[in-house]
Amino acid sequence: MAVVGLPSGGGFPWQVVQHVGVDLTEIGDGYSPDLVVVTTEVDLLARSEDRYLSPNKISLVAEVTAYPSAHNDRRPVSGKPTKWSGYARPGVPFYLPVDRDPRQPGITLFGEPNRGKGTYEVLGEWKFGETVRLPKPFDVEIGTDRWKPWE
Repeated sequence: MAVVGLPSGGGFPWQVVQHVGVDLTEIGDGYSPDLVVVTTEVDLLARSEDRYLSPNKISLVAEVTAYPSAHNDRRPVSGKPTKWSGYARPGVPFYLPVDRDPRQPGITLFGEPNRGKGTYEVLGEWKFGETVRLPKPFDVEIGTDRWKPWE
């Protein structure tokens, strides 16, 4: 399991964790997202033997699209569930897909999950090269100058 460092000190409460699974027992599934943002306290649990976190321990999930499975990370268009609805149904607070498809590259922040419908509201959208501004409780800016669509 890898942990990506973010600013530390000053009470920064977030850790970005890779190689951890999300236990979505509620929908009969489980995912291994590209990145999971958790509080420092939860991060300690993520380092234990159990490499799966329940949705209530997760603050944000990020997925980076890859060809040919990008449709699995996006909002459903055909009514078939995707990770977008899979994370919303158990109430993961924020979902941040980074879409590298050259036909529609960009970043979208989804939040305010509707658990009954398995949907999210769009909280922000950015193009590559723009600064992603995550709202509170994160209050973090992410530069995307070097992010590029797949080739």
